This record gives sequence, structure tokens and C-alpha cells, in this order.
Amino acid sequence: MKKWSLLLVAAIALTMVACGGDDSGDSGDGGSGGGSVSVVAKDFSFSPSTVDVNAGDSIDFQNDGSTEHNFSIDGQDVDVDAEDGGSATVDVSGLAAGTYDFFCKYHKDQGMTGTLEVK
Repeated sequence: MKKWSLLLVAAIALTMVACGGDDSGDSGDGGSGGGSVSVVAKDFSFSPSTVDVNAGDSIDFQNDGSTEHNFSIDGQDVDVDAEDGGSATVDVSGLAAGTYDFFCKYHKDQGMTGTLEVK
């Protein structure tokens, strides 16, 4: 009986080790930076209109509107278009920490603006 008990305990222990997850806490994003935040353009507004990113991050820019929209930051070489129903990646990895105003260059006069905070 003792042999079977020992074999059962050994089998359970091996199963637990084989099925255990990785406890390293690594999300697979390569460390600091390199993540992304989503911003949606629709009805001549951005959602969210205030965006926080870490240095090295990018923005997943989704256009849920029925017209072309844009994500621009003056003087920072950020100028990305997304056709209606389309999406684009906005590379803000080169921006220094600080606060930036972003806008749609096609609809800025209609109030399509927001604020980007790079940490």
C-alpha cells in the first residue's frame, strides 16, 4: 500500500510541475516601453481625448468614423492618417517626457483635439 501511495504522490507532483505556469511576471513586451495604447477617432472627436503613454510606447489609432481622420502633433514628426474604418500605428517612441497637444489635421477646426502625456 505504501508503494502505491508514494507513486501517487510522485505522479501528482510531476503533473503539477509539468502544468505549472511561468511565474516570472514577464508580459512579453520586452520590458519598459514598447507597449501600446488605443485611441479611437469617431464623430469628429478622439476617445479618449487625454492619453497617457510611457516612453517607447506606440498608439493604436482606430478610425471608427465615416471619413478620413488623422493623428498629428505639431513640430514632432507625428502625422498619421487612417481611412474611414481603418487603423494605423502612431509611433510616439521618439517623444521626450512631457505633455503634447494632438489633433486631426482635417478636423481641428471642429474641435478634434486631445492631450498626450508621455511619462
